[in-house]
Amino acid sequence: MAAVVFLTEEQLAIGETAAPELEEFDPGPATSRERSLRRELCDFIRRGYHQRLLTSNAGSFSVRVENDSFLISTKLVDRATISPDQLALIQNGRRARGTRPSGACLLHRLIYQKHPGIQAIVNATPVNTTAFSASAARLDTRTIPESYIFLRDVAVLPFSWVYDAPEKIADAMSPEFPIALIENYCALVLGKTILDAFDRLEVLESTAEAVILSCSLGKVRPMGDEVIEELIASFLA
Repeated sequence: MAAVVFLTEEQLAIGETAAPELEEFDPGPATSRERSLRRELCDFIRRGYHQRLLTSNAGSFSVRVENDSFLISTKLVDRATISPDQLALIQNGRRARGTRPSGACLLHRLIYQKHPGIQAIVNATPVNTTAFSASAARLDTRTIPESYIFLRDVAVLPFSWVYDAPEKIADAMSPEFPIALIENYCALVLGKTILDAFDRLEVLESTAEAVILSCSLGKVRPMGDEVIEELIASFLA
């Protein structure tokens, strides 16, 4: 059994540091695209809560509106009942007046700037996936074909990067490697659409659960390199 990895006192202190407040701006009337994305994003946030992928007011889900503009969930808002008007619009690094965007706002913006093809991002703490982020055990996606196709290899990134080097997280991820676990923090998932990001989060959590349950039956048996090469040629080339 893999050992649980605990945060140090220094890391806990860093984690309690409040993110700097963004400057405010007065947004104009919402476009039809923005209104549609607000409704869709809230639908998936509520769905994620009911599937235990998002909890209470934790976790952040965002969607790109255009260029350097995106919508993101806000602080201290119940994910079970979130409504379109409770999302924050971020534009050119500023927040719509009166909104309190998630503390992950800066990280999401860096990822959008680095990867123009990414249209949605979610960071969350579903139970089984988070167990891997808080332990020395590796989440091997080469156990189930669907898992590898949807998730590819899952990177594990240092906890400290969230606070002192978020640009390294943006650099480490891409459309080809859209999933990462951040040590003792969360799962981070990128998608080409809101649905794509949500699908990957679902598959990630079901894979983590399957691997944990498999360990109670015996040694986990990953797919061999030949099978992985066939999957890449058939579905990912």
